[in-house]
Amino acid sequence: MNDINRVNTNLSRNLVALYAFEMVAKHGNFTSAGDALGLTQSSISQRIKGLEVDLGVVLFKREHRGVSLTYEGLRLLNVVRPAMTQMSYAVSSLLERKTKPRVRISADFAFSTFWLLPRLGYLREEIGDEIEIQILASTVPPGLDDTDCDIQIHVAPKDQIKPDEILLLEEVVAAVCCPQLLERIRPIRSPADLLNVQLLSLSKPATAAWQTWQGWFDSLGITGERKRNYISFNNYDMVTQAALSGDGVALGWIGLIDDLLSKGSLVTVTDDLVSSDAGYVMSRSHTDSGRGPKLVFDWIADQVLATSFN
Repeated sequence: MNDINRVNTNLSRNLVALYAFEMVAKHGNFTSAGDALGLTQSSISQRIKGLEVDLGVVLFKREHRGVSLTYEGLRLLNVVRPAMTQMSYAVSSLLERKTKPRVRISADFAFSTFWLLPRLGYLREEIGDEIEIQILASTVPPGLDDTDCDIQIHVAPKDQIKPDEILLLEEVVAAVCCPQLLERIRPIRSPADLLNVQLLSLSKPATAAWQTWQGWFDSLGITGERKRNYISFNNYDMVTQAALSGDGVALGWIGLIDDLLSKGSLVTVTDDLVSSDAGYVMSRSHTDSGRGPKLVFDWIADQVLATSFN
């Protein structure tokens, strides 16, 4: 433990000297490195000398027209330079975020792929180019203490909606597949017949609230045993692609796959629609006082409202 403390003490004391060391190695002399850092040649020289004393090695060969790295100096540079580059990039990125308005949206894969992405062009036309839009797709919502997302859109129980949250879409689910597969598996006289066909499943994390095949069957009072195991995927885009390819029957969320249904790429296998006590809920962080998050939040809410009237 004492060795660790000693190393940490030396590192904290020499952080500026290490940056000066990297600049001297880059420029090849103390004067140019000092100019780049806004320091005098003598100040740079003192910092390098102090670093050499602390480390117990000579880092530079002092030559007539500048300096060159010793073997120990080259070893140190190979470690210091990548670290300095990463720190510089991280700081620059944070400063850019501070000066450039940004809206970060956390949404699950299904909503991101089938609702947000087709509308991004319209959103950009509405808010212009001065606001950066970032979409973080995930199978589970961020933690309650996660303030890095400006807007969150995830499936949640409707009875837990807070006053400042908006219910975007109620969860209404149908069994869907491509037309070619429907021809092969006919006749499907009732939802119970789906126990005999290949079903495509979306893996459900413990904290997720969306509908599953078991919940869908339970809602319709179907208690029989499946004849085949599920083919499971960890994101809804893959489930949908498998359904489009004719690999099985999937659950389709009304409000997300409407375009695929209207084009006939997917069709409902039965007329049964199962509603749940959950839905897509949108919330907004109020830690950002900029206009960007509110602008995007209101735009999404207006789009959903306009769609519901069409």
